[in-house]
Amino acid sequence: MKSVKMFVKSELPFRFVEDEDFCDFVRSLQPWFEVPSRTTLSREMWELYEEEKAKLKIFLSKQCGRVCLPTGTWTSIQNLNYMSLTTHFIDEDWKLHKNILNFSKTTGHSGELIAKHLEACLNNWELKRVLTVTMDNATTNDVGVQYLIRRMLSWNCLILKGEYVHMRCCTHILSLIVKDGLKEIRDSISKIQNAVKYVKSSPARFARFKACVEQEGISYKGLEVQRCLCLARYAR
Repeated sequence: MKSVKMFVKSELPFRFVEDEDFCDFVRSLQPWFEVPSRTTLSREMWELYEEEKAKLKIFLSKQCGRVCLPTGTWTSIQNLNYMSLTTHFIDEDWKLHKNILNFSKTTGHSGELIAKHLEACLNNWELKRVLTVTMDNATTNDVGVQYLIRRMLSWNCLILKGEYVHMRCCTHILSLIVKDGLKEIRDSISKIQNAVKYVKSSPARFARFKACVEQEGISYKGLEVQRCLCLARYAR
């Protein structure tokens, strides 16, 4: 079990147990220790997950009043959709807890589909005492939250009939604001990016660039700061 926890905490791939150098290292420490196969490792890792999940279920039922549930979805480079669900809550000793309840593939990003996925996860964890659900500030999520509210009302577990259950993600809102702001200086940013590409395209150009900086007597704390200052001046 110690080896399983090591692989989990270090995020090592299962094939690492079959690495020749790793096996030699283990045998040098304990010649009689049998290194598990990747199949055995994956099975024991799932058993560990089930044990920890059972412990967390008991803890949630005894120590948790209400939970706040941030969730997020994204698409991987393999064009697969994933969703994560995290729980935040305060126990009876006023200690803040954060746990990942779910990380799994979904078939899409529609609001109702995500909401049904969340509902299935909550049922699996036998978790009904929800205070808020945090999602990105997207119209599709409004549809999903309304579906969740209807389901939770049938569970008779919401406060104020779910009027404040939907929390909009502040970081996503800030991201949208920054993107709109960057549109106003898009031309300047494009000029700076093209200048950086030009300077970095060859060692000779980069050397001439540094010589220009020294000739102008521009002060800087590091190369990246120096580059940004000069290119911003040339882009004007």
